[in-house]
Amino acid sequence: MFRKLAVILVSTLVLGVAFIAPSQPAAAQSSVWFAQYYGNAFMFEPTVFTQNVGSVAFDWGLGSPGGGMNNDGFTIRFSTDPYFPAGTYRFWALADDEVRVNVGFQYNAQIDTFGKNQVGQTVYADITLTEGVHHVQVDYREAIGNAYVYVNWANLATNPGGPNFPAPSQPVSVNSGTWTAQYYPNVTFSGSPGAILSESSPSHNWGTGAPVASIPVDNWSARWTSTQTLGGGQYNLSVKADDGVRVFVDGVSVIDEFHGATGATYTKTLTLGAGAHTFQVDYYEGGGAAFLDYSLTQQGSGGGGQPAPSQPVQTGTTATVTALRLNMRNAPDTTAAILLKLNRNETYPVTGSNADRSWYQVNVNGAVGWVFGRFVSISGGGVPVVSGGTSPSVSQPVDTGYNVTAQDTVNIRSGPGTSNAVLGKMGINSTGRVVGRTSNNTWWQVNYQGLVGWVSSTYAVIQPDAETGRIPVTG
Repeated sequence: MFRKLAVILVSTLVLGVAFIAPSQPAAAQSSVWFAQYYGNAFMFEPTVFTQNVGSVAFDWGLGSPGGGMNNDGFTIRFSTDPYFPAGTYRFWALADDEVRVNVGFQYNAQIDTFGKNQVGQTVYADITLTEGVHHVQVDYREAIGNAYVYVNWANLATNPGGPNFPAPSQPVSVNSGTWTAQYYPNVTFSGSPGAILSESSPSHNWGTGAPVASIPVDNWSARWTSTQTLGGGQYNLSVKADDGVRVFVDGVSVIDEFHGATGATYTKTLTLGAGAHTFQVDYYEGGGAAFLDYSLTQQGSGGGGQPAPSQPVQTGTTATVTALRLNMRNAPDTTAAILLKLNRNETYPVTGSNADRSWYQVNVNGAVGWVFGRFVSISGGGVPVVSGGTSPSVSQPVDTGYNVTAQDTVNIRSGPGTSNAVLGKMGINSTGRVVGRTSNNTWWQVNYQGLVGWVSSTYAVIQPDAETGRIPVTG
């Protein structure tokens, strides 16, 4: 009997020692936190996902925490139960946008920046704790833009120097270079622009006035185009407008909000490879106030950011325009989108060419694009090949000798179909030379004043005596 009691007593002592002798006190960076991710601003159930994390030290830049979460308008709750020796502890927090730290299930959190506009400010609270396990809860809210949160603590008896939070990464702005702006005295981009300007950005606040003297105060539209050479990575595109806006990247629609103003900011995350990319921003003003906010930023990564956008090569070679008007396109191809129209005797730096030197890449005040070699005079040294082999479409299209006549203002598109990009317009009763067709003759490929593209046969009628069977099928 005595032996059994002794065994029980020893077991109890061992268990007691195991219970009251914890391991080293857990720091914020070594605790295991349970993280609950919510796709709303108020931590309403259900969660989008949950996970265990080793610290509250995150910098998502302009991106998402993952797991199906949106980039903006989300909340996260982190909780842990570390052991603390008795003492006074300083808790630090840094967040964009809001953070709340509650130690020990208090009615009022010891740190709380919710609704206090303390974005990007390091805040702290000194909390005296008894020896033992204490619950720590961190609530975080992301509204819009950058997203990061850091929480740390230290015993004041150790004379801590500070939280040593890393500097949050900042998005790299790529709203550089030159944009060609075309302002139209209508909301449909019809006819010829009332003004063509070179601008540094599509962003403007016109208030209740007109953008330029030749454009009315209300019911007008504008189009900005630019080619930018970027480093590869993730980009965040953001636009807000009064009234409508849409954005195309490399000819693909990425934001389409062409309607009356809502006050909303529209965003899109893009994955772009290194090299040249074309951007087109369309805007229309219906009435009242008029503004457009456009932003393209490259997402940072944990404080280092992404490589800076690469710059076009400086070759020392120049190209002088010999044609009356020359199209600069976004690729060495006569069907590629037109970025700018260059004038005779203008000279620009050459940054590259295609393999057979039939096209040259030029830098026009920061906008990079391609011009057909037949219509420029090249002077200077060697030029690097920056495009692959010879494209089958780089040669001039064959003139069939037939004309089409526009029955109304007709869109000239990059391909035979209404889903293709509009490259330009044929005015009513104007004529273009036919260089190709579709097999069913519903679309004509035309050369209209040097612009090669596609027009619908419904609105552009071929001459009555044309032998359509002699026209090559090109699309």
